[in-house]
Amino acid sequence: MKSKFKLVQCELDGDWDNFINQSPNGAAFFQSDFIHNLGVPYHAYYCCKGNEKFAAILVITNSEGSAIVGHHDVIYDGIVHRDTKHLNTAQSHSEQFSVQETIAEFLAHNYNSVYLKLHPSILDIRSFLWVNYHNAGPTFTAIPRYTTCINISEFADEFISLENSQNYLNSSVSRRQEIRYGIKKGVVVTQSKQFDTFAQYYSLTMARQDIHIEQVAIEQLAQQLKNLAHCGRLIMFEAKTQSGETGSFASFLLHKDTAYYYYGANKPDMRDSHTGTAVIWQAMPVLAGLGIKKIDLEGINSPQRGWFKLSFGGDISPYFHLQLS
Repeated sequence: MKSKFKLVQCELDGDWDNFINQSPNGAAFFQSDFIHNLGVPYHAYYCCKGNEKFAAILVITNSEGSAIVGHHDVIYDGIVHRDTKHLNTAQSHSEQFSVQETIAEFLAHNYNSVYLKLHPSILDIRSFLWVNYHNAGPTFTAIPRYTTCINISEFADEFISLENSQNYLNSSVSRRQEIRYGIKKGVVVTQSKQFDTFAQYYSLTMARQDIHIEQVAIEQLAQQLKNLAHCGRLIMFEAKTQSGETGSFASFLLHKDTAYYYYGANKPDMRDSHTGTAVIWQAMPVLAGLGIKKIDLEGINSPQRGWFKLSFGGDISPYFHLQLS
């Protein structure tokens, strides 16, 4: 049966950003300034019926535009549905299924391979799993991934004590201990624009994991964060010991009421200075003061870093990577 929807290729501009801002599936990774700053090849589409836009689609491609390959800095991509609050539940489910059915068939037909990383709010992926269900042809495989999100609304009350903080009480025993040590030992967290220093710390952090990063890539990372901060898309924090020595950095991408953990780094010889915990914990009240209600710590899929993020007591949310080979 011929679909009532069609995909129309588009540019990432002000109209695109307005659509992303109004969608329940929007995130910082879809915003035009983020993608343009990243400088990656991409294709963008609207899924339309007539002139009405029902969804936006962002895919990161190879240089030839023949395959959808994704990018490590673009944590969520793919589909962004329009706001369907004006529909009842059954109507919303039906519309989103039909839209995704059109998108799935289009991507399977127009790209040699596909790799999507859907936003955690997109739970129904049946339309992708049913591509070529009864036919000989390539099929999509779903790979479950996980992230942890922390509700920081309580920090809108700047005078909340540890004993009255649900986030503190939800944290692990070791994380609560680190939080107290950081406060007791005078660790101070402030907003920072020391992007070059951060990038050097990041290089040292990766080196501890036997990952070597070329100096040119370090300089590019510093410039990328600097550009994002300049356009108001990113905020970075710096944790210093009582003696004024910087031990840790953490940066967050901002979108509406959500902050997405982006890049962080620690000075290797200061791992016992409690700055690694403080730079996240003490950033929460500052973010809440900016109107942020939720922090997405962005992935708990690495054994090396997953438990640290979970120790802050956030909820676990699954999301899907989709691959078509």
